Amino acid sequence: MPYTLCFSRPRSKRGAPVDGATTTVVGIIGDDPLVSQILGLLLEGAGYEASPLEEAAVLEDPSTALAGVDLVLFMPLLGDERKGELLGVVKSAPTTADVPILNLSTDMKAELDERTDSVLPWPWSTQALVRAIERAVHARGGGEPS
Repeated sequence: MPYTLCFSRPRSKRGAPVDGATTTVVGIIGDDPLVSQILGLLLEGAGYEASPLEEAAVLEDPSTALAGVDLVLFMPLLGDERKGELLGVVKSAPTTADVPILNLSTDMKAELDERTDSVLPWPWSTQALVRAIERAVHARGGGEPS
């Protein structure tokens, strides 16, 4: 008999960050909701706010779907065609063109393309993921990662 594994957790109700710091919001686009949720928990453990993004919502209205998102993370198994379509929509909308894109890849020799700001090839550690997020976010803002 087939079964579905489901789990939920309460949304975090964090207070304001200390010393006026802000929490970086990472939007996750992936093809597997469970893997995306697990990656979200990993990111939250590293101090980020993770926000799952629906492909259809991003394609329909990227400005609304990406409101408040500091970086978009593409999961590795998202198909190239779908990824290309999403990148085209995000980078062509004036309000979202500057949102950095981090592409997680299963290809150890993955390279950047003209629309992706950063790529992290497999295998990657949590520390490598955090460094890649910080580089991409701070490159956009012109600041140095802390």
